[in-house]
Amino acid sequence: MKKGFTMVEVLITLIVFALLLGLTVPKFITLVHKAREGSTKHQLVRLRSAIAAYYGENQGVYPTDNLNSLVPKYIEAIPQAQVPGLPPSSSVSAGSYETAFTKTGGWAYVSDSADPRFGDVFVNSDKEDSYGKAWNTL
Repeated sequence: MKKGFTMVEVLITLIVFALLLGLTVPKFITLVHKAREGSTKHQLVRLRSAIAAYYGENQGVYPTDNLNSLVPKYIEAIPQAQVPGLPPSSSVSAGSYETAFTKTGGWAYVSDSADPRFGDVFVNSDKEDSYGKAWNTL
């Protein structure tokens, strides 16, 4: 009597593995996207905290540059924004809301003191997060 697996047993095992992979890989990819999203939201909070600290130490004046004045006193470096569909970037577009919001990734900072949103920083993307909320409104 020969010992070993029959061709049918091997095929059934392969089909079961394929089904398990088909069910787990999409969930894993979703978790990776949510982790990157959470990291970007955390970095946004860090940037806003650094801007608030700058504002407090400079007699109620926000930075008027592309946030380089925050480094290294208020934050070690400008962090990366990771938005699905855009390359990770730590670049900061600055100016009025219309000129800063280029939808190219990274960060957008309203550095124009005449703009009503002066001092606001947000993710430079018109895409939505996994909860359906636009990145530029967070």
